[in-house]
Amino acid sequence: MLSDNGRVRKDERERDVLEPVVAGSERIVRQWKGLRVEYAWLPPFRGAALTKPNRVEVVFSAHEDVLIDQEQHAYDVRVHPGGMYVVGAHPTTLLHVGDYSDTLEMYPDLELLRTVARQRGVRTFELEPTLSSQPAVTFSRDAVVLGVAHLFRRACMNRRTISDVEGDSLVYALTERIVTLQHGDVADPPRAQQLSSRLMRRLTEYIEAGLTRRLTLEELASVAELSPFHFARCFKATTGLAPHQYVVARRIELAKRLIVTTTEPVQNVAWSVGFENISHFRRQFAAQLGVGPGELRRATRLGRKAASVGSSPHEGLDSHRRK
Repeated sequence: MLSDNGRVRKDERERDVLEPVVAGSERIVRQWKGLRVEYAWLPPFRGAALTKPNRVEVVFSAHEDVLIDQEQHAYDVRVHPGGMYVVGAHPTTLLHVGDYSDTLEMYPDLELLRTVARQRGVRTFELEPTLSSQPAVTFSRDAVVLGVAHLFRRACMNRRTISDVEGDSLVYALTERIVTLQHGDVADPPRAQQLSSRLMRRLTEYIEAGLTRRLTLEELASVAELSPFHFARCFKATTGLAPHQYVVARRIELAKRLIVTTTEPVQNVAWSVGFENISHFRRQFAAQLGVGPGELRRATRLGRKAASVGSSPHEGLDSHRRK
């Protein structure tokens, strides 16, 4: 639990991140394999600002009076809170926004989109712009895109760490959704089915060997000889856990062994199993095991001490829990 001073320092760090963004003077840019995101609060605007092409943008704020130009056509735009729109190869020009905009711009890798599209039976793929022939347009919500955007926005604001496999899963979920929104279910993806016991043994051994390094969804899918999206669905159908949830659980289990059997500082243990953010590691550890890493280390030391003097092997742990 944070002390008052620690909480003040944490609040100050969050304000240091938040204030320039909300003031409209700074963007937060994050990169995952296959995706770059830019989070910004944009102040009210009137003029002519050329935007970037090939992006999917989620606007968390609501707007009634937006004017956008695309290829010399002006569009009156209304935005539902959480609405999304797609900009293709031709960038748009922002002419007028009456209020602050809370936005997340997502730039998916075009080659990844084309690969996913081919797997769905689409031979050629380009991002199709939302703005087309209608002079009045409404940007509406899509639950999948909005859910992914919320997670990436939290990551941008340093409130959530996204692990390697989870980041890949989110990127593939986004690309699959974009292809579906633009082309429909051209060819339904293979139905999720359970993976064989032999394949699961190979996968679990591969994961165990890679817990201290970066793992990717694409890498795990290649072991199973499946597309990343289909692999994720089959893995969850088999284990009940998404791949990133399984990897996190196994990394926490390895961390537990290191906490109990070594004197390495907790921060070093967190780093060794792939957690860059120590606070995120502590939260995940407690969520998995019901106790923090420091508390577990103290409790096991008490248990060993009690056993060394002839007490019940559980007495030290029980007395620690009662405190």
